[in-house]
Amino acid sequence: MKIQIRNETARFVIFFLAVLVSRIPFLPDGFGLDGDSWAVAISASRLHDQGLYEVSRLPGYPVHEWLASLAISGGAFYENLLTALFSAIACLFFALTLKILLFRYVFLAASALAAVPVFYIHSTTTIDYNFALAFVMISLFFTVKDKCVWAGIFLGFAIGCRITSGAMVVPFSIMLLQADGLRANLIRILKITGLAVITGAMIYLPVYLEYGSAFLTYYDVPYPPIPKVLYKLSIETWGTVGLLGLIISVGLLFLPDRITRKKFLFPRSVNEKYVVAWLVAIDLYIIAFLKLPMDSGYLIPIIPFILLVMGKYLYTRAFSFLAISLIASPFVCTISPAERLDAATPSAASFAFRSSGENLAFDFLKGPVLSYKSRRQNGIRFSERILQSTDTVAQLSVLVSGRWYNELYYLSGDPDTLGVELESYLTEAAAVHYYAKGYRIYYLPKQEYYNRIMKGVDLSVYGAVPYLDEKKF
Repeated sequence: MKIQIRNETARFVIFFLAVLVSRIPFLPDGFGLDGDSWAVAISASRLHDQGLYEVSRLPGYPVHEWLASLAISGGAFYENLLTALFSAIACLFFALTLKILLFRYVFLAASALAAVPVFYIHSTTTIDYNFALAFVMISLFFTVKDKCVWAGIFLGFAIGCRITSGAMVVPFSIMLLQADGLRANLIRILKITGLAVITGAMIYLPVYLEYGSAFLTYYDVPYPPIPKVLYKLSIETWGTVGLLGLIISVGLLFLPDRITRKKFLFPRSVNEKYVVAWLVAIDLYIIAFLKLPMDSGYLIPIIPFILLVMGKYLYTRAFSFLAISLIASPFVCTISPAERLDAATPSAASFAFRSSGENLAFDFLKGPVLSYKSRRQNGIRFSERILQSTDTVAQLSVLVSGRWYNELYYLSGDPDTLGVELESYLTEAAAVHYYAKGYRIYYLPKQEYYNRIMKGVDLSVYGAVPYLDEKKF
């Protein structure tokens, strides 16, 4: 028997719950692979247990860090569930915005957003990307409704999650432009901009009081190799299947009018002003990513706007093809590192290959989300093995753990009880200090290389040795 859901509100509620429930199998296994996720957990624990606010990393992410402190007593599952909740909110308000714009395939497009691998993965970890996008999507919803006050306030909360969300002031201001004169347009722009800035500034006030103007900085890290940047921009963001679908869809934009005529998804009321705004949003975040391309999560804000642009210009069947490609992308075919300590366990339908100096694995049966879950599990096992082994260290020692530092710190419960001192990387002064005190300096695999890159310090000068037999990795 076919069940028809006639109540429009019920359809949106069911969609919201479906997005949320689809994340539940991927919520356990720690806070995520990114060391920043574990840094948020550390910051949240201090705020919850001691009432002490410390940024997880500069320039601070106060809204997310405060929200994380509310869930930290429940451990990683509840922290990740909170992320899943805000991710579902982002998809819901994207769908509501599409409804206002009279888009024909509201839930198909919103489902495509929910399924894009980089969005899906970061909807299951303790990181701020999707929190910021949720507030941006709420702000977009109110912008389309011409509610400048609410749009500005929610954009301010997005800034409080991730300061780069302030860039959305530009495209949203373009969307607010109307043919009722300069004064009316200026008032609308001042409302959304002023309230976004004021709200964001109030949220960041505790950070400023603690760190001063120095909070407006970020950790200086080396620019990654170009092949890795391109990988993050493409496969790591969209997945193998999703990227292929996106490339084909761009080609379909150039089909002749006799095929596409009168088969588009937006009404004519969605004019070029909106498209310009969406393209500006995409350009701003791609430029920001290319300036500091550390994580594909930085590109999450462009996803809804790319879907909007494609929805404007692709004819119905072409857009359906794109959306279905993105919906399938998290679950089939992935390319991932094969030689890392947290590499995914390969399926029977995988093979290894080498590209740009790195060994990679192409897995037909494990999509990006399943591969990421496997990597999380293997990463936790590695960290627990390291922590258990510290009891066997007899002499004074320090362990340079690099990207594993935050995870080891949190999982240890109390680092002071370990048989070694934990450090992320050693500056020259710190290396001299430990060497002079008679400490044996150990490092986890490849972290002596990254210590040289990050801090300019060659640990071998101080007699540093591998903590593990690197041939096993």
